[in-house]
Amino acid sequence: MTMRVALMPLVLLTMTSVRAGRLEKAFKALEVHDYFKARELFRKEVKKHPAAAWYGLSVITGRADNPFYELDSAYQFIVRADLAFTAAPDKERVAIGALGVSHTSIMAQRDHVYERAWEIARGQNTVIAYQRYLDRYPSGPRAEEVRAAMHHLAFQEARTLNTAAAYASFVERYPSSREVYEARTRLNDALYAEATAAQDIASYKAFIAAHPDNPNVRKAEDAIYRLSTPGRTIAQYKAFIAAYPDNHRVPDAWRSLYETYTKDLSVGTITRFVAEFPDYPFMDELVDDYRMASVELLPFRRDGKWGFIDTEGTERIKAQYDWVEGFLHGQALVGLGDRVGTINRSGRAVVPVEYDEVREFAEGTAVVERSGRVGAVDRNGELVVPMVFTDLGDLSEGLSYAEDHGKYGYVNARGQMMISPMYDVAANFHQGLAVVGVDGRSGVIGRSGQLVVPLEYEWIEGFERGLSRVRRNGRMGMIGPQGTILLEAKYDHVGDLHDGLALVVEGSRCGYVDTTGRFVIPKDYEAAQDVAAWGDFGQGRAEVQSAGKRGIINTRNERIVPFQYADIGGTRGPLFPVKKKNKWGFVDLRGASVVEPRYDQVWDYVDGVARVENGGLFGALDSTGKEIIPLVNAELADAQYGLLVGGADRLGVYDATGKLVIPAEHEEVVVINAAIVKVMNGDRSAYRRTNDGGYIWKEAGFSTGTMSAE
Repeated sequence: MTMRVALMPLVLLTMTSVRAGRLEKAFKALEVHDYFKARELFRKEVKKHPAAAWYGLSVITGRADNPFYELDSAYQFIVRADLAFTAAPDKERVAIGALGVSHTSIMAQRDHVYERAWEIARGQNTVIAYQRYLDRYPSGPRAEEVRAAMHHLAFQEARTLNTAAAYASFVERYPSSREVYEARTRLNDALYAEATAAQDIASYKAFIAAHPDNPNVRKAEDAIYRLSTPGRTIAQYKAFIAAYPDNHRVPDAWRSLYETYTKDLSVGTITRFVAEFPDYPFMDELVDDYRMASVELLPFRRDGKWGFIDTEGTERIKAQYDWVEGFLHGQALVGLGDRVGTINRSGRAVVPVEYDEVREFAEGTAVVERSGRVGAVDRNGELVVPMVFTDLGDLSEGLSYAEDHGKYGYVNARGQMMISPMYDVAANFHQGLAVVGVDGRSGVIGRSGQLVVPLEYEWIEGFERGLSRVRRNGRMGMIGPQGTILLEAKYDHVGDLHDGLALVVEGSRCGYVDTTGRFVIPKDYEAAQDVAAWGDFGQGRAEVQSAGKRGIINTRNERIVPFQYADIGGTRGPLFPVKKKNKWGFVDLRGASVVEPRYDQVWDYVDGVARVENGGLFGALDSTGKEIIPLVNAELADAQYGLLVGGADRLGVYDATGKLVIPAEHEEVVVINAAIVKVMNGDRSAYRRTNDGGYIWKEAGFSTGTMSAE
């Protein structure tokens, strides 16, 4: 369309009859594309007929089909033509108008030059080409379109370089561009990335000092906080608070310090905390915790929702959850629908109720899972290990094993990968060592990832006790923390260490080795088929067998109970259960009979009370062998907090003296502590006191079916 408009004046020439002269001859030559002649004639007419001459020269230099093509010249000529036409007298305008030169044709030629210049710039599609267009044709109708294209292209070039210098140059050169706002943001981010490339505390501090107004200062402060507290210990939080008082994470550090120090939220720990940290800035919150610290909180249900009451039956946390668990270290698991979180003792949400699973806290963090991915939160509920792993261990000695793309490595409390993923299996660190495995073989690494024990064992227990049991080629032994062989892997069984001794079984004989692997009790005893289940030491005593009879020895291999029993039921109580002629009784620490064998079954002592059974009915003895609970109970559980749950038809609670403190009128009983039990009948529950049997709280609809004192 533009070319047709631009050529319109030439068409008009053929329809206009004018007196033949040099100007007319010039247009005639132009009409037949005789550019050399036309150019020469137009140049000679510049002084006499400037508007028409400049117009003609613009047409020639604006056409690409001749050697004089030069678009910049075409533009300059048409500008001169426009100025000359404006200044021309009416008589001149009429004369050249007869040749097709008018304001309209001049504007059409100018638009032709503009459009051709735009096509060239767009074809080159470079910042330089667009800038050249704007420099030479600032009034062109495409100027804004060209400017937008130039800005976009320049910004893309800056993004490709992605450096602070590139973005700074863009912002400086194109302050009015639409992209300048994003460029400023990217400039700030690039300054941050380049200044903190080392990702150490020094680089983050230097960035803050050099760019105090950069919006990434908070991010730098976050990094300083994270790097200053890798182990999330009290000492690290304390040092951070002292070193960086203006850091916006100081309040978080204070709260984390407090949470770590007082993780059990007991009156004693809170009191000690205040004495050690009198400048704690959140004393109001602490006072609330102090008030709640001595309050026992019990789960209760109302209208299908769960909350917590105190030991007076007063509602402390509103019943609003689908389920709850008891408090542990100051927090309780709660659930809504299929989501899990935690609350503190004041009822405030700590870990958001948005996870599929929340595990118990270990070293100040808890593993959380959502949609098949796991991470970890701190005791404030903040996600400190990102949820990018498929498996994550509890924090142990500041490190957690983590599975990434099918391989295990180790991350710290901030989620930073400290040991690269390269193992098929991995276990927690203990004593600075962790068991790892590749292709079914186990070895041990240190905290820096160095291999301490070669990957040559079928199984390695771990170093919680400073040394480890191992298995190779189906045989067991024992190694030290540097892989030193303490006991050659050639035995059928090696027991766990208790009282500094471990049971060792070889064939039909067994003995005991110490922590150096030396046999301090020779293999003089018979290895009964199930010796691994009962042969370990406990409280300085072990059950052993000789000539088919059982006895008890101490750590010096001295016989405490003679070898005259068919079985021994345990070695940890004040009296030992012994079996003789298919009946069970008890002997004392010297082996003397205290309770003659007369029971079908007895159990070891728990909380100073031992259960006994005859003919399917259960009772209990005290530490002297006295029968304090008669054998009338169809059920009787081991003692908890000095209380035994049992009964004939229904369940009640006995104390350690044998007194029935809660009547046997319940279908289920759970001991909460020495003072409180939870009782259930049907799907309804209640809490009762053990001192008087009274009720603390009853769920609506709860009934015993019998009369009971309130």
